[in-house]
Amino acid sequence: MTRRETRESYARRANGSDPRRVESTLAATTDGTVETLIGAFNELHQKFKILEGHKARTKMSMKQKIPEITKTLQLVEHLKAKHEAEEDFMSHYSLSEMIYGRATITPTGNVCLWLGANVMVEYPYDEALDILTLSLKNAKLRKDICDEDLDMLRDQIITVEVNMARVFNYDVKRRRDEKKPEAGAIEA
Repeated sequence: MTRRETRESYARRANGSDPRRVESTLAATTDGTVETLIGAFNELHQKFKILEGHKARTKMSMKQKIPEITKTLQLVEHLKAKHEAEEDFMSHYSLSEMIYGRATITPTGNVCLWLGANVMVEYPYDEALDILTLSLKNAKLRKDICDEDLDMLRDQIITVEVNMARVFNYDVKRRRDEKKPEAGAIEA
């Protein structure tokens, strides 16, 4: 299923039958009451809000990872260049917040990459560069996908909110119309 087909699938689920014909939508619900239909729209709205929160968190995570991966990639390229030139160099590195150390580094041809979950793996420079380049590409792709998904979810949330308002307004109008004949009967 392509991203466009997925987006259209979400749109069909959010819209249901034609929202301008509230009567037909009400007839399609199990008991035909406005409360049931508003409850269904409310449930759908909540699901979309949960998905929106999840996608927003994923996007923020990718926004943080991309600069980290980029800096690591630049560092490995620098190490590789110094190794090929057979040069030592001085480095300032962070031990913890506000505490830094200084060291003379002799490139060895290998670099250790932190993979997470308490796992660190040693790679040759070329292999580390390949892994980091792929990770950067994947992180940017995930961020772009999250952007598209967030746009689609916002559209769906607005659609559901509009449909809920239409059903609510229909119910208010229907109740007002039901009370009009009663008011006319009292005057006569």
